Amino acid sequence: MTTKTTATILALAVAGAACGHGAAEKAPARPVRLEAVSNERSATALRYSATIQPYEQVGLAFKVGGYVRELRQVATGDGATRHVQQGDLVTKGMVLARVDPADYQEKVNQAKAQLAEADASLTKAKADAARAEALYGAKAMTRPDYDSAVASLAASRARSDAAHAALETASLSLGDASLVAPRDGVILSRSIEPGLLAGVGTVAFTLADLSRVKAVFGVPDSLVPRVPLGTKLDITSDAFGGRRFPGRVTAVSPSADSESRVFNIEVTIPNADRALKAGMVAGVEVGSPEAQELPEGAPTVSVAAVVKGRQAGGFAVFVASGSGDDATVKLRDVRLGRVSGNRVAVESGVAAGERVVVSGASLLRDGEAVRVIPGSEGK
Repeated sequence: MTTKTTATILALAVAGAACGHGAAEKAPARPVRLEAVSNERSATALRYSATIQPYEQVGLAFKVGGYVRELRQVATGDGATRHVQQGDLVTKGMVLARVDPADYQEKVNQAKAQLAEADASLTKAKADAARAEALYGAKAMTRPDYDSAVASLAASRARSDAAHAALETASLSLGDASLVAPRDGVILSRSIEPGLLAGVGTVAFTLADLSRVKAVFGVPDSLVPRVPLGTKLDITSDAFGGRRFPGRVTAVSPSADSESRVFNIEVTIPNADRALKAGMVAGVEVGSPEAQELPEGAPTVSVAAVVKGRQAGGFAVFVASGSGDDATVKLRDVRLGRVSGNRVAVESGVAAGERVVVSGASLLRDGEAVRVIPGSEGK
């Protein structure tokens, strides 16, 4: 290869390299996440999960034993009926179940017969005592015979009283063969079926009062002084789109749980429409002792948006203009106010509605083109 040819190849290579460098792609815009400056107050409370419990709950048990003969029937809406079960509303005095009353009815019959016998004996004893008193007054009866007639009357009265008591007891047992709802409520569970041999004390139903409910949650000892008895607290439920239910603290545990070391707090909430169900999970906010209220109406930004300012010791934020892949950012000095949680008040420098960079701000330069991450336009 000649010297001339070699020089030509080197010149072409240099030219090609120069062309390749000029055509190099520009560095891609840095992706950022934006947030709109808002006038909303920062959250100054800690959020806890609470469990909804019935205000009162009681197990309904039989006072007498026997085979369960029937359960209350509830209409299903299609003309059919079914046994009463969990979720059904019941009213005070409603008969929910019965055990076979035959044995108890027989005891009532026996008690009635014994009472009739005792009353007959009492009637005879009264007549004998009246005659004895007349004869004794006429000195036609000895004192021992008179005393015997009086004693016989007293014994007959005692037997009559005992017979009345026995009948009352038998009647109560017969009545106890029917299990009656002691109050209005909702059935949480049923543990009997027709034909079951139920003993004395067998729990047949669990009945709950849901006209009021309790939201129970645990807090550390540092927050116990912030929720004394009577404190108003609202709970929220995602099941109802964040609906707020007003309540009041009605119980504070006197000691911490041995395992979790938290104190249980009970908030009682009116629940007339029975919207809140036992076992639901709700949220409750308790004021944090470290949190500070931000000034009313002050613009606030996330702490992550704050960077070093142009002046020594100053602060700034990157304010974005444009959208999508055509956005740019400008460094703007700001004067900060009070900090609360992850929010900080801005006393000057930005206004509500402007968009600031909250992710990637520390890597940006003034005037740099950026790419806004979709879904973070800071509306």
